[in-house]
Amino acid sequence: MAKLILVHEGVNLRDYPLNKPVVTLGRKAGNDIQLDDAAVSSRHAQFLREKSAYLDGHFDYFIEDLHSTNGTLVNGVGFDKQLLKHGDKIQVGKHTFIFDSGQGSHEETAIYLPDT
Repeated sequence: MAKLILVHEGVNLRDYPLNKPVVTLGRKAGNDIQLDDAAVSSRHAQFLREKSAYLDGHFDYFIEDLHSTNGTLVNGVGFDKQLLKHGDKIQVGKHTFIFDSGQGSHEETAIYLPDT
């Protein structure tokens, strides 16, 4: 299962599972991930889980900034909506998360064998 790992100075503080189609992040109660940080908007961002178009039984995960005041960064770059890759570093206010796809690495080469 995919998750976000809250990290601080190289120490894993907490895991947040991405176990439903939409997981919200923000400062106010009612968000799935609530952060007590004035730099985080009330409804700051959301994580979207979608079936992979390429791998059966796998999901793609996206992060979408919900027009937050201070923005959200993935690997130091701002965005509106971004596909997440295993190991991506997400910055929200003073909080840093690492995206763990829970699906291992897909760095292997696939070989397609046509029907004969």
